[in-house]
Amino acid sequence: MTSTLLRSTGDLTTFSNGKSFPTRFLKDSLPDVETSLFFAKVYGLSPEDTTLLLTSTQSSPVIQALMNEAQYHSQTLQDFIVNQYMDDEGNWFYLDDASAGEAGSKQPVNAEVLPEVWKNLEVEIAKSIQDVAAKISDTIAHMPGRSGEMVFSTMAKLNAKRPVIGDYLPRIQHQHIKQVLLVFDVSGSMSEATVRTIVDDVVGLAYEANASLAIVSNSVKFWDPGAYDTQVVLDEAEYGGTHYENLAPLFTNRVWDVVITVADYDSSMSSKRRLASCDARIGQLFDISLVSRSTFLAECLEHMADEVRPLLIAQTSVTGW
Repeated sequence: MTSTLLRSTGDLTTFSNGKSFPTRFLKDSLPDVETSLFFAKVYGLSPEDTTLLLTSTQSSPVIQALMNEAQYHSQTLQDFIVNQYMDDEGNWFYLDDASAGEAGSKQPVNAEVLPEVWKNLEVEIAKSIQDVAAKISDTIAHMPGRSGEMVFSTMAKLNAKRPVIGDYLPRIQHQHIKQVLLVFDVSGSMSEATVRTIVDDVVGLAYEANASLAIVSNSVKFWDPGAYDTQVVLDEAEYGGTHYENLAPLFTNRVWDVVITVADYDSSMSSKRRLASCDARIGQLFDISLVSRSTFLAECLEHMADEVRPLLIAQTSVTGW
């Protein structure tokens, strides 16, 4: 996998699917995350291209932390051996249920990226909108002023209001999802600075998806849907080792409609072997990677999933605009 799939040559940006747009037009026409994600779906951008589009059109510490691969994020596995799992009664003791007593937990108000990524999963683009977008792709960039922004805003509204007819079938219907789990790696390789920068977005995504939340480092902390907030997660984060084997109780004799992973590439092959024996059923596994490859956490869980889909994959560098 190449580290840069979005190239900027002079004033022209070419995506990996061959579509090209003036770079200034993209910055002017995509004023927010929601519009950028709509653009990415209309033109069929890959997760890598979507990441680079967001990084280049939107500017915030959260986007930089999520989508620019930092030197301290791990891309290699450790060599530790998993040799103990259960107590004398056969109970897993690594998993701590931290959900009690958090009735006052609330959704962060400043989550800006990941909740929009979740909502965008349900957006399907009508063929008529795709046809229009294809026809105007060579001419829209030459419209005066901020006309491009108006065009994409109008297309998004029309697409959202169109009647559901024919063989239209959303890829994911949020209202029908019952069991969702978000797993957030808070180990040392992710770094405390990164965790603190993106935690509002991760918690906001979990709230948007009505998900249970688990954080993993030396041990695992678990909360039921809505029984967590940003401060609770930060209080429990360990920034230690990356022991994915401790997630095994969450994937033993369980059914998850959706699992979302937010991580880098760390842990060990022994952890993967331990999770390989888990018998959970996962409908869809969505991966958000802070490095320029899918996460090792997703690799550890993919054998249980009916569908594995990367949502965002970080890049090693960004060509300046």
